[in-house]
Amino acid sequence: MLELLSLGIEAVDNALGGVREGSSILIHEQDPRSMGRELAFMFLKKKLQEDNLIGMFNLSYPLPTLFHLLMKRGVDAESYLRSKNLVIIDTFGSLYGHRVEMEGVQYLKGSLSPEVLSKKYADVVGAHKEEWARLGMFEGRELWGISMNINEYTKIFNESTVLSYFEVSAETRRRHRAYREYPTGTNIWVYVGGPDRVFASLYRRMDYVIRTQSERVGDAIKRYLCILKAPGLWQPITFEYSFGPDGVEFRRID
Repeated sequence: MLELLSLGIEAVDNALGGVREGSSILIHEQDPRSMGRELAFMFLKKKLQEDNLIGMFNLSYPLPTLFHLLMKRGVDAESYLRSKNLVIIDTFGSLYGHRVEMEGVQYLKGSLSPEVLSKKYADVVGAHKEEWARLGMFEGRELWGISMNINEYTKIFNESTVLSYFEVSAETRRRHRAYREYPTGTNIWVYVGGPDRVFASLYRRMDYVIRTQSERVGDAIKRYLCILKAPGLWQPITFEYSFGPDGVEFRRID
């Protein structure tokens, strides 16, 4: 029986009863005003505070910018990198800013063509999982992967190439020792922007899909979170949410 894990958002956890360990979760920030990415940062902070293990795949932020964003949200990334609870795999961030040579930050070397990208990811993940295993860090900890702004793939490659890449990537994860010989994480992918062919492909592959969107009502902004897809879910579950001094407040409205 699969273990159920918490996303750290009480309203969502109560609605779903938790998420299945080893599943794939897509957070779709349909418009930036909905601030869906903030939920991913909140999740990252909570899981690190609980002493869990996280592999963060950085696709769009220069590393200094990413560290700044995390620090503003109360996440001391450098400390978690030193403790080895966090590893950052930088894919395209170094295209936008200078490289940061730091323990726990991994760069993919050489060509990043779609044909070799998934293998390079798996090799880096496998090397770090080997280190976690050597240090005995898997015991008693959850393992999570977080991929920020995966829509960035379409800026680097074209849409058709990205669709092919996801096919290759799924096969790599099925065969590579990083996923056969070591624990497999529960993965959160953050997608920013309107639905397109790439989003549709991801939707089919995901176990859970959560969409955030917003609307302006007078001078106020209303933000909504909708669980579109989950095991056993027959119809969407919708919440209105707001950011306040005590955190994020959710109210179910479906």
